[in-house]
Amino acid sequence: MAKGFLLALLLSTAPLVGTVADGAGGVTCGFQTASYPFLESVRVVNNNYGLAYYGGYGYGVRDHMISGGFGYVIADPTGESGAVGGFGGVISGVRILRLPIQISIVSWTGFGGIYTGVDQYDRGRGFFCASEELSLEVGLPITRWLMPVVYAGYQVAGNLVPGPAFQAFFSYTPVVGVRLAWGKFY
Repeated sequence: MAKGFLLALLLSTAPLVGTVADGAGGVTCGFQTASYPFLESVRVVNNNYGLAYYGGYGYGVRDHMISGGFGYVIADPTGESGAVGGFGGVISGVRILRLPIQISIVSWTGFGGIYTGVDQYDRGRGFFCASEELSLEVGLPITRWLMPVVYAGYQVAGNLVPGPAFQAFFSYTPVVGVRLAWGKFY
């Protein structure tokens, strides 16, 4: 029920975000992965927890420079580990190409918390964390105001407290996902 309400709220307010300036807002859905699609033979160093994340974001673009903000929840899509958390932060980057497709390199930098879940050996732990994701986004504006986006990147997240920074909890992994953006695209 709560997830459905949150999704309805995001979908109903997203068209309003970014209709004033060049930019957009929307919903995002991403997954940690052990390798990149179509590059299975390329070895990628990772520490993959297999988590998924869902949320919303908004940004503006001026002189090809992107700036904005985001918030998302993290969960284990299988439900086996019970891992759950959330992050919020800033978006910055550069738009390389605007039309006929949009190509951007974007950084998502944030802070948040994660609970590692319960397993047979540990009762789980909660951490305040920092995260950084650098990704390549490719969007296809299908109307002046609607654009689906696919992305691939690399995400690093680690604990700040408790414990020594980036040692008690540390995740580094490729990520892939989709975004649906509403705004001004051409």
